[in-house]
Amino acid sequence: MSSTLNQIPTWNFKADYVETCNCDYGCPCNFNGFPSNGFCRALVLFHLRSGNYGDTSLEGIDVICAFSWPKAIHEGNGTGQLFISKNTTGEQRDAVISIFSGQAKGEGPFALFAGTFKFFLEPQFVDIKTKIDGKKSSFSVPGIIEVQSESFVNPVTGEEQDTKIQLPKGFIWKLAEAAKTKVMRITTPQLNYDHSGKNALYSIVEYKGP
Repeated sequence: MSSTLNQIPTWNFKADYVETCNCDYGCPCNFNGFPSNGFCRALVLFHLRSGNYGDTSLEGIDVICAFSWPKAIHEGNGTGQLFISKNTTGEQRDAVISIFSGQAKGEGPFALFAGTFKFFLEPQFVDIKTKIDGKKSSFSVPGIIEVQSESFVNPVTGEEQDTKIQLPKGFIWKLAEAAKTKVMRITTPQLNYDHSGKNALYSIVEYKGP
């Protein structure tokens, strides 16, 4: 084991995971690796229920990942940026950046995605408003990001659909509730898109370090 890995504290967390992207419902990237329209843009919330990075608690922290790739994720040249709860300590901010940038290795998409970015913009520490309610979850950064997801509804009966996707070997999630976005947009100088009415997924994820 390298000295770099030896310096990485033990870490783990459990989180509510709300994924939204520009793909069609269900997101074909989960099945064949290629997005519906040839490119990938995503806004993803991790609401950390519990967790630690060494002696630093991660409980209650919200992290929004804003991503954009010109083609499929694995084809690279992406741009990424983190939006992290403003009411966090310096130690918590360092811990979140270490994990979510992939530097802390371990489980989840972070280390794998790190190699797909051409630009990883400076993280922003902001007021994040969240409502965790499964397929009807929402999150926002006032004036910058707004996301609202909703259930599918049977057009004949009006009943809500209970739709799930299972990926036993999934590295981000293994079982997710499928939904759609009522609103999904971000407005910044580097990341500016609106893909409302597209794919949304809700799951509970657990990751740990190497």
